This record gives sequence, C-alpha cells and structure tokens, in this order.
Amino acid sequence: MRSIETVAVVGAGTMGHGIAQVCAAAGCDVRLYDVDQAAVQAGLDRIRGNLEKGIARGKVTEAERDKTLARLSGSTDLTEASTGADLVVEAAPESMAL
Repeated sequence: MRSIETVAVVGAGTMGHGIAQVCAAAGCDVRLYDVDQAAVQAGLDRIRGNLEKGIARGKVTEAERDKTLARLSGSTDLTEASTGADLVVEAAPESMAL
C-alpha cells in the first residue's frame, strides 16, 4: 500500500478548504487550487481562522496551528497544484462551466 504524503485539493470553497485543513493537520503537504488568487487566499484565510478558533477553544495548540499552516500552499495553476500529488480531491461546485 502506498502512503499519501501530498494532496491536491481542487476548489478552495466550503468543502475544499475544510478537506485541505484536515489533510494538513494529519501531516500531509497540501496544495489548494482554485481558479483565481482571491479564492485561493480566501480558502487559506478560512483555514487560519478555523485554527485560531481551535486555539481559543483549547482544541488546537499554537504549535499544531503553525505545523498545519506550514504544510499548506495555494495555487491558481492546476498543473502545478496536482503534479506529483499522491491524492487529488475534487471539491469544485457542480458547474459544467467550471
């Protein structure tokens, strides 16, 4: 069985950023992809906000937050985000135009 070390998440919205956060917290390097930089940044910002809430509630330590964030990156280039990934998760809206 092959291990999963790098995950690409396609779509930085509600589902995508949550999947990316869980994978990064579990120790995977995660590349979060979306069609524009504002969407990518919004997804990364939501992850940071979730981790900050976790710290406030005593569920996440500052060290865990920092390690999780260090495992995350964002991209608007699908090839860059997915090349070499052990797992690709599609979390884009159900829109044929996309």
